[in-house]
Amino acid sequence: MPEHRGQSRRPRRVLIALCTAAVTVSGGLVLTSVGYADPEPTIAEVQDKVDNLYHQAEQATERYNAATDELNDVKRRIERAKSAVAKQQARVEAVQSRMAGFAAARYRAGGFDPTLRTFLAESPADFIAQASVVDAYANQQTEQLAEAADVRRAFEQANMVAEEELARQRAIEAELEAEKQKVEQLLAEAEEILDELEAEERQRLEEERERERQENAEKPDRDNDDDDVTPDVPPSEKAGVAVEFAMNQLGKPYCWGGNGPDCWDCSGLTSAAWAQAGVSLPRSSGSQISAGTRVSMSQLQPGDLVFYYSPISHVGIYIGNGQIVHATHPGDVVSVDPVDMMPFSGASRPG
Repeated sequence: MPEHRGQSRRPRRVLIALCTAAVTVSGGLVLTSVGYADPEPTIAEVQDKVDNLYHQAEQATERYNAATDELNDVKRRIERAKSAVAKQQARVEAVQSRMAGFAAARYRAGGFDPTLRTFLAESPADFIAQASVVDAYANQQTEQLAEAADVRRAFEQANMVAEEELARQRAIEAELEAEKQKVEQLLAEAEEILDELEAEERQRLEEERERERQENAEKPDRDNDDDDVTPDVPPSEKAGVAVEFAMNQLGKPYCWGGNGPDCWDCSGLTSAAWAQAGVSLPRSSGSQISAGTRVSMSQLQPGDLVFYYSPISHVGIYIGNGQIVHATHPGDVVSVDPVDMMPFSGASRPG
């Protein structure tokens, strides 16, 4: 990310060629023409380029995570839709069975229309009795037909919902694949830059990274080195569990889509940390900000989630003393850094 501090930044080597040509003319005069190439970029310029690739990769990773959340929701809706289809199918079969029973009974009675049987009654009393049977039969038939129509519509509606959810699932899966390819492309571009570095350039870059990390650690009121950070006492037991879990991940590498235990991405770390405290969070940073109570920068307490960039594409856990613990970005590790090292977007308090 362009604003990240303490991250691994390695410049791309630019090949510079000077083209010279010597031309001898009469009288012994030698003319030399020199072609000028663009100057080699500075460490800062290359850092920005690599950081930008990492930031784009993290944004794509968080879009991937958000799509994963949505896919899980769709799968749950599909299961409910399938259950509804099965329930409606059972109702349809029950109605069909009852109507088949009426048809069979009529067939066994010789196929006579009940209304005709009424007119053939031998006495007024029989006529009245059979007339009531006709009314009851007609009402039952009407109700059965109406019920059959209702359950058929419900069955078709349940099927339509299930088909729509399945179509949404296919669309999300295509979106996931596109984001996956985008992340891998961006990381490959960054890796290409790294592969072109010479040993001395790698050393220069690492020295620059370490110098920036030390500068951040030595800011006023931030006396602790990353390896010796002691978080403030969290205000709640759950927050303490989340902070402790995140701090135990220090030094583990960032990996896109990482859910641990060996590597993490930013929202994977925060969701796993709070899961240890019994609090379920969405998988993406953009969704996590809506979990819990929103707080301002001045209200931060250990355990709070701190979000960065617009749109939100990074999240860390506040540990007190103006610091967060977070899975940084591709090529780096879980670390402790100043809370204001990136553009602040908001904060929330889970639990």
